[in-house]
Amino acid sequence: MIENRREESLILRLIALGEGLKRRRDKICQELGVSSHQWLILLFLAKDPNLPFYTNRKHKKPVLPSELAKSLSVSRPNITKFLMILSEKGLIKQVDDNLDRRRKRLELSEAGLALVASLQPMRELLNHQLFEHFDEKELDNVLVFLNKCLDRLETF
Repeated sequence: MIENRREESLILRLIALGEGLKRRRDKICQELGVSSHQWLILLFLAKDPNLPFYTNRKHKKPVLPSELAKSLSVSRPNITKFLMILSEKGLIKQVDDNLDRRRKRLELSEAGLALVASLQPMRELLNHQLFEHFDEKELDNVLVFLNKCLDRLETF
């Protein structure tokens, strides 16, 4: 018989929460005409400081596709496919690397910037609806907890 254990309950609830948030994100992305991975790429290129994998970025210049793939834990062939689609939609553009003209870096196009900006009010509204019944201390405590969990995952 399986025992009721706090750790298992936490993990399963975090998974359920993640799946619920993913469904919400997928619905928004569908309305925008981009996939979830493409949306994360756009947020990364927009330098969204709320992305857990963006906070460690030290440089502000446009990113290399390989840097993007590594940060998002996406294979190089998949990132290439996502970038090709975003480029075809006019949401990203390639710029020359200042040190090596053979390398191309990525940044948002004007259309990409506009898309990210246009969605921000919807993101804020949805976040408000989700968190409106929590006080700042509760939210801060959850954020500290989640950051510690993410850091711990990196150690094994």
